[in-house]
Amino acid sequence: MLIRSEILRLKSLHTAKGRKSANTVLIEGLRLVEDCLLSQWPIKSLFITEDNMSRPKYIKAVNLAKSVAIKHVLVSKNDMERISDTKNPQGIAMEIYIPLKNKNISLENKVLYLDKISDPGNLGTIMRTAAWFGVEQILLSKNCTDIWNSKVLRSAMGAHFKIICDVLNLNELLSENLDISHKVYGSYIDGGPLTDLKAFNDKWILILGNEAHGISEYLEKYIDKKIRIEGSGYQESLNVAVAGGIILKHLNRECLS
Repeated sequence: MLIRSEILRLKSLHTAKGRKSANTVLIEGLRLVEDCLLSQWPIKSLFITEDNMSRPKYIKAVNLAKSVAIKHVLVSKNDMERISDTKNPQGIAMEIYIPLKNKNISLENKVLYLDKISDPGNLGTIMRTAAWFGVEQILLSKNCTDIWNSKVLRSAMGAHFKIICDVLNLNELLSENLDISHKVYGSYIDGGPLTDLKAFNDKWILILGNEAHGISEYLEKYIDKKIRIEGSGYQESLNVAVAGGIILKHLNRECLS
């Protein structure tokens, strides 16, 4: 049984203010909990309903938590519903620590930079797709939506625990590191055809811009090549998450060829 103050504290972790104050976030659902446990992420507590403790599909998560001495708290179904951000909670949740801001960021080989992505569903989908195509690092501008937003977590399907994620404005990094050997590609409506992009540097940064306004003007000077996805229909543009997936597939294929 959770006391009222603890229920309120856990519910607050679904808000940006609550997360900032506690430096933790509450993740929900068996898939996310297992992915987090397997990643050796710093964890505070596991919450699980009593009836789920003995259910076969939950035993793996419970045993993983016990193996690394994670505190697990038995809660009632009603309390789980109170702390949950979903309509039909799965009866398992975990409070985990949010990494401190990295002040010394170094670039991995395959980097995705997200500039002012505002929709949580788009951000989560992009992160999930990036994990699928082997992106090693995601950098987010300071005015992107919060990656620990509940909708981002659900859409990303565990990508938070598979890819390095840092928040910074890319110009700060590139202007201070003039010897970076990465090629920088930007997604534009008026760029060169993506299909013209052939075998290239295996170190790259792909920039995806805001859903409505595209890539910020101040980033253009850092872009080596503007690229576009050619279509045969009549729609004006693609959703940024869909466009990102198509470009990442192409970059991944060319790197492997």
